[in-house]
Amino acid sequence: MQLTQREAPYMRETADGVVLMAARARRGADLQFPPPAFVHGPSDAADLADVEIGPQGLLYTYSIVHPGRDKPPYGLAMVDFEPGVRVFGRLLVEPGSEPELGALVKVVPFALQDGTPDYAFEPLPGATHA
Repeated sequence: MQLTQREAPYMRETADGVVLMAARARRGADLQFPPPAFVHGPSDAADLADVEIGPQGLLYTYSIVHPGRDKPPYGLAMVDFEPGVRVFGRLLVEPGSEPELGALVKVVPFALQDGTPDYAFEPLPGATHA
């Protein structure tokens, strides 16, 4: 069995904002995010369709992590997107603010500590629910 690495990115910028790329088997299976990095051969790769999700979703749940005295707290969240996929990622919130569950958030570019490009979620100002 041959493994084939997919080269499709899992996020991209559009005129409407940053979107995430999920994958769906053309046979109609559920969306998968992140999309699989490897598939079993070229026929399985051809069977996957990329589907944009975002640039906005609904905050399902979140937690503020306090890693220790010398490191600042950071947020992690689960966000629901149409057409029915829930995504985990970093939540960018101002210290002391508490976003409402169900609030609209947008996908924004974010760099990991090593500089690797990634995504995060940011509450939309004044938006409490969709």
